[in-house]
Amino acid sequence: MAGSGLIKSLAEREQALAKQLEEARQAAEARIREAEVKASQIQADAEQATRDMEMQFRARTAEAVAKIESEAKARAEAEARAIGEAATARVAGAVQAVLGEVLP
Repeated sequence: MAGSGLIKSLAEREQALAKQLEEARQAAEARIREAEVKASQIQADAEQATRDMEMQFRARTAEAVAKIESEAKARAEAEARAIGEAATARVAGAVQAVLGEVLP
């Protein structure tokens, strides 16, 4: 009879260990799911941060290009005015010289 009690005790212990093992497996699966959710959120945050940085970079690049274009346009207009003024003065001088030659 003592052997029967020992077998029963071992069977109960085996069932308890199987239950603990199942609980541990379920807890591990729950932690894995939590980790997957967290990893997905981290990935989504990183992708959003990348998009934000790209938008900021594009905006800064557009601003820099607009500034360079504006400065180049202003310089070109200033040079065009200077050339026009110089040409006007030369034409006026040439007209005066021609008139001086033609008119006594």
